[in-house]
Amino acid sequence: MSVKRMKPDHATTIPVTLSARAEVSPSFLRLTVTGADLDSYQPMGADQWFRLFLPSGGGLAADVAGDTGNATGTGVGAGEPRTLPDMSLRSIASYTLTRPSRRPLIRNYTTVDFRPGDPAAGRATAELDFDVYVDDSHEGPGLTWARDAPLGSAAALLDEGRLYAPPEDSTCELLVGDESALPAIAGILSGAPETMTGLVVVELGNTNDIRDLPRPSGVEVVWTERGDTEPGAGALAEVRRRGAPADLSYAYLAGPSSMVTGLRRFLVRDCGVAKDLVSFTGYWR
Repeated sequence: MSVKRMKPDHATTIPVTLSARAEVSPSFLRLTVTGADLDSYQPMGADQWFRLFLPSGGGLAADVAGDTGNATGTGVGAGEPRTLPDMSLRSIASYTLTRPSRRPLIRNYTTVDFRPGDPAAGRATAELDFDVYVDDSHEGPGLTWARDAPLGSAAALLDEGRLYAPPEDSTCELLVGDESALPAIAGILSGAPETMTGLVVVELGNTNDIRDLPRPSGVEVVWTERGDTEPGAGALAEVRRRGAPADLSYAYLAGPSSMVTGLRRFLVRDCGVAKDLVSFTGYWR
């Protein structure tokens, strides 16, 4: 039986500021945020993810100017954009109960790296890295912020823990996703035991985004190019062609909803994998 997903003990909204931006590959930017309260973040590894609250209302420059260092948005003058929620928010449920006029934008991201504050190492406060998929096939305010927000821009994050939850005795795993799942898959592999075996299938629209994925020697990684097919179709076809590993003990599926539901159905109905050994999440439709 699989274990339950891991949740943080006392998650609360943490104010942060954007401190660095770097290109990882043609379609990915790596952003770094820092903040005085970020040391309370509990790193769990694997696919740990968080909700990032972003400024809403007005342009980026106006949002930054309107905040003037106040992460809650209090003290903003009449007619100026309110940039962030009350810092008392402790869950997405409390967010939905907030007046629409008080709600910021929300985007979900996977933690790539976390470094506690260490003045001796030149870090006055903790730092957290995450990757954003920014190719030209999609657009939105989250991508605009990732590309264009000035360093020092205010945001806030709410830790949501891990979805990756294999049984303690898991030895052979199947990980499947598209670009949106690449940071999660990379995080899972980087923390995997050397004894782990299995198959990883990642579908990309741009093969220039292929990156080295440190992993156990017994794990095979297959990259598939999307081409003109429907997103997720290439990864689904590759897994169907290969079939599930004979000794599969856990499967992790993330990406387009059509892909993850199709793969789960294939694994359970056609390959006889127990439902509770398949973790799946549709990042987008």
